[in-house]
Amino acid sequence: MKRLRNNTFLLFCLVLLAGCAGNNNGQTEIIRKIKIEPVQQSDSLVVRTYSGMVNEANQVNLAFRVAGPIQKILVKEGDYVRTGQVVAQMDTRDYEVQLAAALAQYEQVKAEADRVIELHNRESVAGNDYDKAVSGLKRVEAQLKNAKDQLNDTKLTAPVSGYIQQVNFLENELVDAGMPVASLIDVGHYQVEVEIPVALYVDRENITSFSGLQPAVTAGEFPLQLLSYSRKANNNQLYKVQLRLNPASQPKLAPGMDIQVNIVRKNPAGAQSCVPLNALFNDGGKTYVWVYQANGRVQKREVVTGQLTGDGRIRISGGLNVNEQVVVAGVNQLNENEQVKPLEPVAETNVGGLL
Repeated sequence: MKRLRNNTFLLFCLVLLAGCAGNNNGQTEIIRKIKIEPVQQSDSLVVRTYSGMVNEANQVNLAFRVAGPIQKILVKEGDYVRTGQVVAQMDTRDYEVQLAAALAQYEQVKAEADRVIELHNRESVAGNDYDKAVSGLKRVEAQLKNAKDQLNDTKLTAPVSGYIQQVNFLENELVDAGMPVASLIDVGHYQVEVEIPVALYVDRENITSFSGLQPAVTAGEFPLQLLSYSRKANNNQLYKVQLRLNPASQPKLAPGMDIQVNIVRKNPAGAQSCVPLNALFNDGGKTYVWVYQANGRVQKREVVTGQLTGDGRIRISGGLNVNEQVVVAGVNQLNENEQVKPLEPVAETNVGGLL
């Protein structure tokens, strides 16, 4: 009986130990949930944005080529004038008298010269008299032409189309030849001035296009044409770029306006992969990402980073392939070959995860 009791106690202990051993073996590994995103391909073109200024191509000073009192000023500041339009009129009386006198002298000299030339053709006059007659005729012809030109110059016309910037005189005021009566902004084209850093200037051969944007007055981007690069940097180590803008395409733009200049250049490294910035972490001075494997575990992988894309991502020039999955949250809490479980993506109809 005593032996039966001992055997029963021994059997009970064995069952208890087996149960404890079973509970230890049943402990499961904690699986961390992670957020992953696929590695994307970056564009082969890079867009850089800078602030620019619209300027008039030229400011033209309008001046009479003759002196005299201004009879009429036909424009005011801000007026638009076309090529050849009369801006101001000078008193013509003195120049009409000058033309009449030159015409009378020309007719007299021409009549005398015609008589001498006729006699010369008949060999009835000395060669010296013939030369004097021809020379005198040429002189009065030049004087007559000059008198006509001066009379025509009493009308001041616009050499180009544009806007009157400033009027410097009033009617009946006396002006000398060459004194600017008004100034004109040439709107044949505008110039857009923008400053770029050294890195972009050195890489200017890879620039493919320029465009502008002024949200207050334009519906969208408009093209800009390269005119020139400055060859010397300013005190801020920036290089000036001159761009051409057709005013007819953007009639609401005016000189003095700030615009946004978008510069598109080719990526020297070509198309690359890119990942979110928060997918990166540093270890021992090197940059790594966690790559999610098909077996549900993560692998630590070193990558070579490039430039920022401007949308919270960074280009990767080595170490990753497009469409590989990388961890983008909690990267500093993971371990090599750790078992993980990706979070389910939130449906577009379940914004905020409320459903």
